[in-house]
Amino acid sequence: DEKSLQKLINEIKLKDSVIMALQSKVIRLEDEKRKSIVQSNNNAYQLQRNNNNNDESNITRRKHPLIAISHVINDDGREEVDLGTRGSMLTRNILEEIPENIKSSNQLLAEKFLQVFRNPVNFIPYLQSSVFANDLISVCQDVSNILEEEPKCLYMQSPVYVFGDLHGNIEDLHFFSDNIWKLGIDLTAGSFLFLGDYVDRGMNGLEVVAYLFGLKLLYPRKIHLLRGNHETRDVNGWEDHYKEKSFLYQCKERFGVELGELVWEECNLAFDRLPVAGVIDQEIFCVHGGIPRPVDGYQKELESILALPGVIGIMPPYE
Repeated sequence: DEKSLQKLINEIKLKDSVIMALQSKVIRLEDEKRKSIVQSNNNAYQLQRNNNNNDESNITRRKHPLIAISHVINDDGREEVDLGTRGSMLTRNILEEIPENIKSSNQLLAEKFLQVFRNPVNFIPYLQSSVFANDLISVCQDVSNILEEEPKCLYMQSPVYVFGDLHGNIEDLHFFSDNIWKLGIDLTAGSFLFLGDYVDRGMNGLEVVAYLFGLKLLYPRKIHLLRGNHETRDVNGWEDHYKEKSFLYQCKERFGVELGELVWEECNLAFDRLPVAGVIDQEIFCVHGGIPRPVDGYQKELESILALPGVIGIMPPYE
């Protein structure tokens, strides 16, 4: 009946209260035991410390299992500092799970090109040597393989930084590096599109090509290079017109006729594989020389660009 049910409910509540009281007592006893253990350990540690006070060599120090180095970004770039108390075992485990990035020999050369670019005055003997010539040839070959896999019209999403003619002007590149990708290409949001004409007219065509090809080899998805009219043999080989500002002249003057012509040809083999146009966000058309003329058989100009062969050599040199 109802009275019996109410009696049972009251008994259950009473037993629940007893159980909660017992649980509180257990928790209190566990806390007291824990405090007793901690106090006992502290006493033992203090005793050992007092015993070894005069002999520091006997003190057992805990070895920190974490490499306590952190990379900090500031106005001056990147620097390594002590990680300090910000380190954690979770961070360590995450870092250990990251696969090691093993660079190829040519990627290491590309990193060297970037180092040379930062202060070329300190590397003048290297830049004048056959070692630099052979290093540039090796990097050109890897860059050629990357460019040959790209379509002739690149499709990109913003943000994209777009740069015009460089014409062997390393000072302009230094300005861009100091103001646009100051923290480095890898830590700067977006990608970078260069519209061509990297050589001729300026006196540092070799350094400009080496730096851009180095970036392309290290960051193929962030660095995009288009072809201008000076990335053809008939223009960058026109010594009679450009004289000492001709790319071919600079290669031969720097490395001698035989090796210089080989460097010039390897650079042009990479130029033969450059894309010729880019589209940003399906709205902005980027190209070196202007909108192409209509081609029979194609309804849209972009279709005719995409139909271009992967390798386009323009021969012979200008006469």
